[in-house]
Amino acid sequence: MKPPVPSNLGFGYLGAVATFPDAPAITGSGLALTHGQLAEASIALALGLQERGLSQGDTLALRTADPLVALASVFATALLGARWVFGHTNLLGTDRLRLDMVLDDHSLPDPAPVAVTALDESWFRPREVMPGTALSFAGFRSPDDIWMISQTSGTTGTPKLVGLPHQVMADRIAANSIRLDWQGLKLASLFPVSAPVWLTYAVTALLHGGSVRHGRDAESWFADGVGFALASPAQAKAGLTGLRPTGKVPIIQLSGGPAGEALVRHLLERFTDVWVGYGSTEGFNALSTIKSLTGDGSTNSKTVLAPGSIVEIVDADGDRLPAGSEGIVRVANGYLAPGYLNAPEASAASFRGGYFYPGDLGLWDVQGNFHVTGRSNDQYNLGGQKVNAQLLDFALLGVPGVRDAISFMLPDQEGPDGLRAFLSLEPGADMT
Repeated sequence: MKPPVPSNLGFGYLGAVATFPDAPAITGSGLALTHGQLAEASIALALGLQERGLSQGDTLALRTADPLVALASVFATALLGARWVFGHTNLLGTDRLRLDMVLDDHSLPDPAPVAVTALDESWFRPREVMPGTALSFAGFRSPDDIWMISQTSGTTGTPKLVGLPHQVMADRIAANSIRLDWQGLKLASLFPVSAPVWLTYAVTALLHGGSVRHGRDAESWFADGVGFALASPAQAKAGLTGLRPTGKVPIIQLSGGPAGEALVRHLLERFTDVWVGYGSTEGFNALSTIKSLTGDGSTNSKTVLAPGSIVEIVDADGDRLPAGSEGIVRVANGYLAPGYLNAPEASAASFRGGYFYPGDLGLWDVQGNFHVTGRSNDQYNLGGQKVNAQLLDFALLGVPGVRDAISFMLPDQEGPDGLRAFLSLEPGADMT
């Protein structure tokens, strides 16, 4: 049984490093840092932030493309009890979130639109510390204090801000730790260091003695001993399907959207298992559908819930639906986000009764596998009969002569809204 994950992951990491100080922590792209060196960098960064006035409850916005800086700053803010957010340009210079410091190492191609505190090598120079001197870091007031702040994808408008408390992050790390043996495991990723999914898995690996391989040169993953890889379906399609490796990486997890069967088949030539994750910043990784090849070369699928997670399909009244029935997806676990920051109406709409409603439609099939079938706003109500917009569009595309199709509801002030569709026809198509 694995030991419990400490609520403050900054202090927890410093304690864990004592058992593997010389083990690799960050490798690749010219980096070769041990856990001991990463711990020292985290302490140095915490001291530098503290000296410049960042304290418990303050918010740090970080701008970097460097995994060392990203991870050291995450641990440093935990030590100080400060809040961490990535300094995306759509956040800086707005009133969406009060920022106490914007820290920038100038490794990103686009300049910050606001004044920044420059981070350079001087922050990490050795300090003269008297033997026996205790480091004075406050940590959090409560494990329920917000620590990590992330933005949603913004597919429905302006990205919302999700504040994750220390305890929620610790519980997410604990759920991750159950899924794999992380000791000595090497994590690779096509996600940037700003991605919440990368940060969470990187901290999981580091806390348990694993390492992070930096760089998107995926061709070298196979000879470099990578055991677990991360990518979005789009990243995997662009960066992984053309590889010609001599071996296989054991697992890749796809996060951030659905993965088509053709992509999965391509990836299974290069990875033993493909985990198609279903999750969100708000609800974390709720489940994975694990794809693997059988002895006859066909694809086997098995949906596995994340530890402590519940994924239900319900109707508009919140009643659970049987297998095979499409409905509204809702997620529950012990590490949901508490809500959105500064957005009470959005929080009330998406977080209800202990569940998070991601806005998806889906179903559990009779074999016990989970499928996303669309978005809840993609469902038409035709006199009480629910019709899935995406399925209707696919049906129209199956009509001979139809090149493209999109359906929609046309508002009618005098009667019920009408279902309409725009069609793009092939030249010479029969319009009768």
